[in-house]
Order: sequence, then structure tokens, then C-alpha cells
Amino acid sequence: MNSYKLGFGLLAIIAIVLAYLYATPDKAPTPSPLAATVAHLEAANTAARAPFPAPPPATETARRGVSAAAANPPAPSTALPAKLEALLDEIHSLLQEISNLQQLIYNPYDPYQPVNEAIREAYQPRIDELSERLDQRFAQAKDISIPQTLRAMWEQILNIGLEDPASSHALSLMSYALDDALFEDMLSVLASGEYSGVARSNLAFSTLLPPETRYYDSNVTATTVQPATPRQQRIKEFIETQLPRETDPELLSTYLNVYQTMSRDAHGLVSPTQFAQQVENLRNHLAPDQYFSFRLQQQALTSANTDVPTLLRDLNSTAMTPQQRQGMMAALSNTVFMELSPNAAESNVNRVIPEQHRQLLLQHLASGLYQPTLQDRYALSDYGSQRYAMELLKNQAQADNTYYQSIVDSKLLAEQVGLILGAQMAGTPVINKLQNNVALREQLAKHLQLPNLSADARTTLQDALDAITPESPMLDESGYVPEAAPDSSSPDTQSLGY
Repeated sequence: MNSYKLGFGLLAIIAIVLAYLYATPDKAPTPSPLAATVAHLEAANTAARAPFPAPPPATETARRGVSAAAANPPAPSTALPAKLEALLDEIHSLLQEISNLQQLIYNPYDPYQPVNEAIREAYQPRIDELSERLDQRFAQAKDISIPQTLRAMWEQILNIGLEDPASSHALSLMSYALDDALFEDMLSVLASGEYSGVARSNLAFSTLLPPETRYYDSNVTATTVQPATPRQQRIKEFIETQLPRETDPELLSTYLNVYQTMSRDAHGLVSPTQFAQQVENLRNHLAPDQYFSFRLQQQALTSANTDVPTLLRDLNSTAMTPQQRQGMMAALSNTVFMELSPNAAESNVNRVIPEQHRQLLLQHLASGLYQPTLQDRYALSDYGSQRYAMELLKNQAQADNTYYQSIVDSKLLAEQVGLILGAQMAGTPVINKLQNNVALREQLAKHLQLPNLSADARTTLQDALDAITPESPMLDESGYVPEAAPDSSSPDTQSLGY
């Protein structure tokens, strides 16, 4: 009987002690990661907050052993937390410095604002150096604790703002190792509307295209459909929920890009018909060039069943800004390239566009040509791509030769530079011929010495010169370097044309 009393007495003492311990935690409770994210969204993007808090203590649930894996306790070595904290502090400093420098070059609130090339040339080397060091420190921190490193990086991204160019680089480092909790936090930010469409688009591309994405090659026999992962199924569910709700054209276009990728993915979660229906449903919410770009990607120009006349009439009758019209021409040129050029796929050698469609497409591209200027490097590249697409439509077999000759024969510098930049689409045969044209390189180098060039024009000229400059040849054992034979087929006189 006494032994029973003793046993009950011990149990009572243990119960009292445990009740005291559970009622009096040694540390303040730690908010959940999702709560931290929501709290941040309620504050201004520039609000000050500690970017890299110390690793949170184990929760009560973890101490009771119900979910020890979720707590992710640190390794027994006492040196690891201190080392991780030091690395995270350095990552914080690197991101802040990269952000400060990039904001001198890019306007985070207007990504389409032209960049001052002189400023970029001054600061880009330092940004590259800091970015390389950031990559190294991030890898070292992940070796210690992936969850804590990713959570700390995410907090810092929210701190400097998704609009910041530095955030894009940070997101690219994180995208291959997101745990479910952090992934859901990112989806909450995408759906919240707290940030601009451009900023959320950067996040969407980093988050919604997981590494398990696999593409069908349309030029080979379709592969067996693979089982989709839970993450991919969650992405499909999220996009289909957000498409009818989202009103920002930039983010809508991004969601459709991801959805289109899923329609071509080897996991078969989205059919091409489903994608086409979503595009039509959202036409009134998309910019015209975005809508037609998606529509073009669904139509095979080489098929006699494709209604090219209706497509072109729709293009011509739709109101667009000059920039949108230029983007539409670039999309159409790219579609022609993808269906006809052997540089896009070897099987294109035997593909042709029906004659009645070919003439209509050629007329449409020719009527949309504009006079290029050296101040707009990207428009010049689009101009070259459009001209190459026209050569493919005129004579597919001779496109490379005629395009190269048009570069050599050009009398306008801006036109010639645009054609050189567009030669990247033409591919290796044309690039090799251009790199063997010593006279053409010398002429571009001479134009670079002109004193009245703007920084933008100088950068564009330098890009063109770099494109046709061969890499330095390797010395053979005797030290002999073969010399390229000069190509005399270059104009003697040329108008600047800018």
C-alpha cells in the first residue's frame, strides 16, 4: 500500500514540474514563416527590418517530438551557427551593395527606361565581382543549412523589394531548392498584388518553373508522358485560379508563358487546347502584341489548314502602339524562323510554307519595316531578324547567302549594324563569313573612333564589332597563328544613317 502511495506521489510531482515547464517557456514564441511574410506585406517595401534574424528556437511541437523534422535543428557542432550567421551577414551586405549599384544603372520602377551605357560601363565590373562573391557565399551557407539560408535570402529579397534588379539574381539562386512552406509564401506574394506586375513576373518565372520541367521536342517522336510531381500540380492549380483574377497585363502574360510551357511539358498536365482557350479568354486583358505572340505560337505556318489571311487581317486591324507593332513584327519573324530555318531545327530543311501564305507573310513583313537608328540596340536586332525572316520567305535555300551579301552591300551604317546583330538568327554559316571579312571589321572599328557618337550608339557599334570578331586563335606548338584572308567585298563609302 505504501508503495502505491509513493508511486502516486512521484507521478503528482512529475505532473507539477511538467506543467510548470510547459507554462513557462524559456524564450518568446517564434512566429511562423508565413506570418512573417504576411506581416511584411502589410508594411511598406522599404520598411526597415532585420534581414537575417537568428535561427528560430525549436517550437513547442518540436520539443515534444511530434514533428522534429520540421524544426530543422542545427547540427551539434557549436561552430556551425556562428559560421552560418557570418555568411548570412556577408550575403546581406553583398546584396545591399549590388542593389545600390544597380539602382544607379536601372530604374527599378520602370524596367523599360533606356539604360545610360556610360554609367553601366562604369559600374558593371564591380557588380559582376560582387555577384560572383554572392554566389560563393550562398553556396557555402546552403552547405550548412538549406532551409535557414533560403528563408534568410527570401526575407532580404522582400526587404530590398522585388522590383530591385538584385532580387532577380537572388531568386535565381534560390529556385532549385524551395521547401513547401517557402514556396507557399512566394505564391502568397504573387497573389497579393502588393508589388508591381513586373516585379511579380520576375518572381513567377523563378518560382513556377521547377527544375523537373521537361520539354517535348516537336521534331522527334513524342516521349512517354511522365507522372507530374505534387509541386507541378500545385502550380497548375495556382495559375488556373489566378488567371481570371489577375488584372495586370505583365503578370497575366507571365502566367500564360508558364501555362504554355506546361502545355509543352513532358508531364502532360496542360493540353494545347486548354492553353489556347485560356489565351482567348484573356484577350481583352492582354496587350495586343502579347496576345498575337501567343496566338502565333499555336499556329503552324507550314500547314495549309492555317488561316493566314484571317490572322494577318486581324493583325492589321488591331490598334497598337509603335512599340507593340514592333514587338509583333519580331514575334512573326521569330515564328517564320522557327518553322523554316535549319538553324532552328534540322528537319526544317524539308518544310515549306504554302505559296499563297508565303506571299502574304512576305508582304506583311516588308510593309512593317522601319528605318533603324544606332540609339536603340534591341530595335536594331529586331530589324535584322525581320530582314532574315524575309529572306527565308523569298528563297529558303539561298537565305544565308543573300542575307550576308545584304550586310556587305549596305550603304547605311545603322542598317548594316542591325543586319549584323540579326545575323545571330542566321547562325554559324553567316557569322563565320562575317568574321572572315577583315575589311568590314576595320570599317566598324573606324566608325567607333568618331568623336560625336552617343554612349548608346557607341555600345551598339561595339556589340556589332564583337559579333564579327573571331576569338583569338590558339598557338600551335611552333607558335604559328594562321592569318585570315581579307575579304574585299565591303563598301568603300557608307553613310552613317543615324
